[in-house]
Amino acid sequence: MNIPQKRRTLVQELMSNVRAIAQAGVDRTSLARIRDEVVRLAVRRDLFPIEEFPAVEAGTSSMYRLSEDADHRYALYVSCPAQGRSTPPHNHTTWAVIAGVHGREHNKLYKRLDDGSKEGVGRVELAGELDIVSGKGLAMMPDDVHSIHLGEDGPHLNLHLYGMSIEHIHHRTAFDMETGTCRTFPAAKGVKTAEGAL
Repeated sequence: MNIPQKRRTLVQELMSNVRAIAQAGVDRTSLARIRDEVVRLAVRRDLFPIEEFPAVEAGTSSMYRLSEDADHRYALYVSCPAQGRSTPPHNHTTWAVIAGVHGREHNKLYKRLDDGSKEGVGRVELAGELDIVSGKGLAMMPDDVHSIHLGEDGPHLNLHLYGMSIEHIHHRTAFDMETGTCRTFPAAKGVKTAEGAL
């Protein structure tokens, strides 16, 4: 069995476990269990060789799809952005899990200060920081806000799992900390399909 075949088998097992956990609904407790499932796959670094998932330069998605249900739920990706890239603080409007495979993905976590009742207004403050490396994971509920910051110490490669496909999330919110404003963060485009994807 080659690497894509081995990976496909374990991804299939992971996604079956995720669906079973999420069936009764996702809260912070069940999401922590989902995170642990994703971390167990992510530590199999041999299944995610850097050369199979080259970094994607700015201007397009940095993701390769491993699995996605027909209704676009339960979508798993390899994320491999180029060195030095970062994102603004943003939410996902669906639950999300990040698990480290190669490199270090620095995440900043934020607390929202306003109630979201005024269009275009969104104030957040830094509430914590976490490095995602092999063996570590981050679980986020739909309204949790984070940003990703990558240094020059790549290559970077992590697993990202979403309750809804990143290509079908059209109403994420991105925050500008300097101005206290927010805007709609568009759905991802240009996602590639990994060899052996489900």
